[in-house]
Amino acid sequence: MPTWKDLWRQRQRWQRGALENIGMYGVTSATARYWLQQLGLGYSFVALSAFFALIIITVLALGKIALFPFWLCVGFIFCVERVTTVWKEGTKARLLAAPLVIELGYDFFLLLVYLKSIADIVLGRQKGWHHLGAAPATAVVTKPRRPS
Repeated sequence: MPTWKDLWRQRQRWQRGALENIGMYGVTSATARYWLQQLGLGYSFVALSAFFALIIITVLALGKIALFPFWLCVGFIFCVERVTTVWKEGTKARLLAAPLVIELGYDFFLLLVYLKSIADIVLGRQKGWHHLGAAPATAVVTKPRRPS
């Protein structure tokens, strides 16, 4: 998408559609996997929010960022995996993949879309995708002329 606003709308369309579809069909053997994915997104929001909150609390309490070797190793493994995944795309892709901060920010953006979609459904808000332009002019149907 060319803008964040367009990306927000697209992702909200997709997310709300997914939530409405599984809600319409209920929990069945065919939809169980999708229900688990949506519950996983909810858990992801709680976990990522707690992660950010704990970093802020730690910095406020200690006055500095505390680095723990175990978590540094886990973070390093994630960075290596991300860089390895995009290796064939070249140096620019590798440099973009290395800092997990970019991915965490994008993940948080998607989780906000998820929460907004749930809130809209619960509050009964109408869908408004804003992707259609002005209504097309009414076509005039004429009878074809016979060849002379």
